[in-house]
Amino acid sequence: MLGAVALTAAVLPAQANAAPAAPVTASAIDPIDPSTPEGTYTALTPTRILDTREGNGAPKAPLGANQTLHLQVSGRGGVPATGVSAVVLNLTATGPTSSGYLTVYPTGVARPVVSNINFTAGWTGANAVTVPLGTGGKIDIFNPAGNISVIADVVGYYATKTAATKGGNYRELIPGRVLDTREDGFGPVGPFDPVWVAVTIGDGSNDSHVRAFAVNITAVNGSLGGYLTAWNGVGNPPTASTLNFGRNVAVPNFAVVPTAPCNWDNCGAAPMIGIYNGSGGTTHIIVDVVGYYDDGTLGGLRFNPITPTRITDTRSAGQHALGPASTTAFPASAVTGENTYSLVTNVTGIDPSNSTYLTLWSGEGSRPLVSNLNLLPHEVRANAAYVGVDNNFKYSVFNPANTVHMALDVTGTFELPVAPAAASAIVAQPAVGTAHRS
Repeated sequence: MLGAVALTAAVLPAQANAAPAAPVTASAIDPIDPSTPEGTYTALTPTRILDTREGNGAPKAPLGANQTLHLQVSGRGGVPATGVSAVVLNLTATGPTSSGYLTVYPTGVARPVVSNINFTAGWTGANAVTVPLGTGGKIDIFNPAGNISVIADVVGYYATKTAATKGGNYRELIPGRVLDTREDGFGPVGPFDPVWVAVTIGDGSNDSHVRAFAVNITAVNGSLGGYLTAWNGVGNPPTASTLNFGRNVAVPNFAVVPTAPCNWDNCGAAPMIGIYNGSGGTTHIIVDVVGYYDDGTLGGLRFNPITPTRITDTRSAGQHALGPASTTAFPASAVTGENTYSLVTNVTGIDPSNSTYLTLWSGEGSRPLVSNLNLLPHEVRANAAYVGVDNNFKYSVFNPANTVHMALDVTGTFELPVAPAAASAIVAQPAVGTAHRS
């Protein structure tokens, strides 16, 4: 595991339209029966199901101010017509005419006070979104201000208990850095070049069962703006992008990436992902891995969807900004049950006094040497994250420098399924990465 560093970059203007805090009510989570498909995950080849620039999934027009787009998800892009509780999307915002944010939520419920992606005028960027499906297998995307083009690529889905097929279980890892091209003389990834990362889990005995990794990918100091595409590393990368970045900045994005057995010498067929640099310049790439999905045979955690809910906002009354070199524990009991291990979240950093980053984890053991969100002075930026909770159902946030406000929205939890006989706990293991380039 390689050490994390604070990432600094050029200043972007502040964005003042982050959604405000809302009260939260306690959540009751029914136990998940492991004999059913409930909460299992199926990875898909990333497929574009929305592009308002092209008339794909919606009229060919930007999403206007105070407008809500109703997007049909079930039955499209490889998502079954029935038996789906939630989907994982890569959401891209491009060409906004003003600062703002987008809120994604199930069709048919009252719009929650959360945000999924924050932007300034003219900005292009992406964020991973896990969202429950609503009425008719649809989701809603709300834009409060200005005009903006919206793109969504579906990358996977979670099953209901009555689904026809069973997917994979989720297994937590001790979060670890498996690639940092700034280290060990690896060097930046060249224009229109791929890099491959093979990851060995623990002693390697579970490697053949891995079907997807949950990772945080960061592009650092690109010589030109561009995008990264993450895929299983086999054949050509798909046309859907994973992360958009500008010149000389550090931009993270969370992703759930399908794997394939490593196909280069001396890697032992460990599970592999590929990352393609779709820019005409060079860029450094960092990959932090937080967990994986199996083939349904190992046992593990299952996803429980909830209506998106804000459980933390340090701007609220009685709260305060995260201070420099500080670790703060926050309660998550409003959205957890006795079998909850992790939260599926969107974390937003708000108005840092200078450049910094945030690391989120359960608070148990040593702080992992990874980052979840990289921030420039006075900006508002969001990134998805899987965040573990401790035995008291709290999570912890580390801020290395300066002051910054933070909001945390939860769209689901990972639960230990409970059979009629007692289930044993899942113990997180470390992951070790090996990189290869063309």
